[in-house]
Amino acid sequence: MSKLTRYNLFEIFSYAVSLIYIKILLLVSNLTFLLKSFFWRVEVGKGYRIFGKIIIYKSPGSKIEIGDHFGSVSNSFRASASTIMAPTCLKTFSPSAQIKIGNGVGVNGVSITARTKTISIGDGTIIAANVCIMDSDFHSIFPPENRLTNPGLELDSDVIIGKNVWIGTRAVILKGVTIGDNSVIAAGSVVTRSIPENSIAGGVPATVKKSIFPKEVSKRKI
Repeated sequence: MSKLTRYNLFEIFSYAVSLIYIKILLLVSNLTFLLKSFFWRVEVGKGYRIFGKIIIYKSPGSKIEIGDHFGSVSNSFRASASTIMAPTCLKTFSPSAQIKIGNGVGVNGVSITARTKTISIGDGTIIAANVCIMDSDFHSIFPPENRLTNPGLELDSDVIIGKNVWIGTRAVILKGVTIGDNSVIAAGSVVTRSIPENSIAGGVPATVKKSIFPKEVSKRKI
């Protein structure tokens, strides 16, 4: 029996159409991203692969820098394991704000908002679907009666995400957090405090659950 007869012909046709759709989506999305990057003066490296819409909003004087081989998925059809709830969104709200994304970073419907500080993402980091990263509370916590009018700008703080970090779906990374190289943030976590390198962290708020030792360290200990 040939391999072809093992499958339903309608399934094969549907699969072929889906592959064509993905290629068209990639082409259109890359072109749209290129135009938006030019319009908003976003610095983008080579080799990017964009599937679906990216929202860009950039305050005059601020910076959004994206390294080589950046990947973004904002289309649920292209997503692997989760529905994308909203497009990838990159926003800066003041001249001092910066978003710096390293080389080989992959995101899926992520929201990154820098109001006055810097949000930095290291090389090789992957961010799963519907993650939110922000440098601000956007409203003063206290006194409660003036939360609507008091932005609390003085409380903003940088967010630094290291190299080769993996952030699970629907995690929230809040202001002032540093996540060390190679660490993993579990799905659904709320990260309010810094996480050291080579760690697995999770929970609300996120805490370190165990350490990950690099291969060269493990070999020396055996």
